[in-house]
Amino acid sequence: MRITEEEIHRRIHAKPKPPRYEPITVTEALHKLHVYLKTVIELGTYAFLAADRLVANHIIDLETLVDQVAYQLMMHMSLAVGHDIESAPYATPIYMYVFGVDRIVDSFKDLASLVIRGIYPNPDIYRQLVAVSDVVVVKVRGGQLSYKRVKDVCEEFAIEVLAVFRKHGWILAPYDEAIESEDILYVKGFKENVNEFLKAIGENKISEAMPREGLRKLLSYIDTMLDMLLVFNDLAHYQLKAQDPKLAEELLEMEAFFDKLRITTSKAIIESQELTTNDKLALLTFITRLEDVSDSLTYIIALPAEEEYREILSTIVESGNERIRIFKATRSLKLAKLVEKLEELGASLLAIRRKSEWIAVTPYNVAKIEAQPSDTILISYNKTVEGSVIELLQKLGFEQQK
Repeated sequence: MRITEEEIHRRIHAKPKPPRYEPITVTEALHKLHVYLKTVIELGTYAFLAADRLVANHIIDLETLVDQVAYQLMMHMSLAVGHDIESAPYATPIYMYVFGVDRIVDSFKDLASLVIRGIYPNPDIYRQLVAVSDVVVVKVRGGQLSYKRVKDVCEEFAIEVLAVFRKHGWILAPYDEAIESEDILYVKGFKENVNEFLKAIGENKISEAMPREGLRKLLSYIDTMLDMLLVFNDLAHYQLKAQDPKLAEELLEMEAFFDKLRITTSKAIIESQELTTNDKLALLTFITRLEDVSDSLTYIIALPAEEEYREILSTIVESGNERIRIFKATRSLKLAKLVEKLEELGASLLAIRRKSEWIAVTPYNVAKIEAQPSDTILISYNKTVEGSVIELLQKLGFEQQK
């Protein structure tokens, strides 16, 4: 039976009823939303480019999980600040944040509605994107993995399970879940690791096709945009708590680079001789939605940083010991060496800026990047190891920016 436009619209855009209040902390709610949004970005992208109708048809269920946590956050803030005129403005950043979250999910719901309508890029384009990417997402059934725990599978094959779809519902952050035979797992990792995993469970290796040079460059732009969105998500959630004006300035420059990259990618799509008109339309729509997500995360990053907001947020948001600081390189260094040393301290490298160009640093590209003098890096760490982190960075040739 053919689904009508009205039914598609109703399915994708119907809003669930707000849940009852649950006594979870603001910190717990923010952590869940941080993880859930990462999954929405990953699955929403995969659904559109790989034409995965399962995700597209159940995107509203994915949104419900996000909304449930977002509603808890708003209710918690309303109870925390009260309802008088003087304290009401202190809740504004959280409401703005939830608005940003809603816009991010809506962007991928719009893409899901296109997949349901049969509008998406030619599957060969996705296979070519797989060829130029170091990391891939695949869908597998749980039959050969029954009764194993997700965390054990992840550790054995050095992969990540983004989500599990079970009996018409999503399980996000499924690390501690036991896998059932009818589960559908969305797995992410290095291509070689994923292929090893697929071989072990009796599945075919990843399908990929080498693109021509012009299309290769275009697809590498898209790959970079996706990496940057995941870093934006990390930084936006930290900035909501930290309200650091210096970091906000750096992140706005990072977003400006993202916008420039989107324009470059749009131009490459329009001028491509290897894409059909339908493929051009689909890819232009896709990167426009990526920009919408970037704008929403920047909207969160740019929330008010005045002292009065910082004071109330540090109390209500329970900012904890997480820190993100900016360092400048004074000599050349392979970033893989830096990441290895940082991991020993429980710290991580998020991004590097070279002149006006930003590169999101992921486990999948770090081996290819070398810091040069005057490059700027963003480091995340726990405050309890701050002295050790600074000492390490100074030893390796980095100085903290004031």
